[in-house]
Amino acid sequence: MEATGPTQDERTMAALAHASVIVFGMGIIASVVIWVTQKELSRYVAFQALQATVYHIVGFCIFMASMLCWLILYFASFIPLMVAATQGSDDPPLGFLLAMLLMVVPLIFMGLWIVGGLWGAVRAFRSSDFRYLIIGDQVERWLAVD
Repeated sequence: MEATGPTQDERTMAALAHASVIVFGMGIIASVVIWVTQKELSRYVAFQALQATVYHIVGFCIFMASMLCWLILYFASFIPLMVAATQGSDDPPLGFLLAMLLMVVPLIFMGLWIVGGLWGAVRAFRSSDFRYLIIGDQVERWLAVD
């Protein structure tokens, strides 16, 4: 008997779990719902949805940590800005300009993370054995324990 790949429905559910990354943060809920509702029905969907959930959580945590670091830097940059203002300088200090420029770092990270999730959706929909770097192997170990 020939082994068959995942069905069209399984591939669609797996792709939706990955593609929910476009609703950054809320995609965690979507991928968890897919995992919970499909884990008994399809090993392929369960693996892809759990992998997508971990990917979403990691991305969200890194984004939030980078935003927190940026906010601290941004508010700390107000100190030299206030000092410069009391000294009559019209030019903002370099630290303030740097803080404003670094605001794009978390946004660029978020964009790249979303692209990675969409790549996972395309690969899962094509029924390839898609795995995120590090996350895929860890999820496989977790599922092997069950």
